[in-house]
Amino acid sequence: MRLSVDEVRKIARLARLRLSPEEEETFAAQLGQIIDYFDHLSEYPSGAIEDRSVSETLERDDVHRVSMPQEDFLNNAPSVRSSFLLVPQVKVTGDD
Repeated sequence: MRLSVDEVRKIARLARLRLSPEEEETFAAQLGQIIDYFDHLSEYPSGAIEDRSVSETLERDDVHRVSMPQEDFLNNAPSVRSSFLLVPQVKVTGDD
């Protein structure tokens, strides 16, 4: 299934990407191949796969464990002030 250039433009706009006309053509073909591959995978029977939910596979008993002493944890940190970790400041300015 080949995607149209208009569909690629819409996807690029949603992903906030700027594509050249050549890139739009290239991605139309590549994304079409990816969709074809997923269609091909859907043809395989999935009856042999046991149906389990994620919660069943990750479920375990809630066991209390002693954590690392705070002093040891802070001694391994790159920057500390009092009893707090110092991390680089993160600012979002909206000038993307």
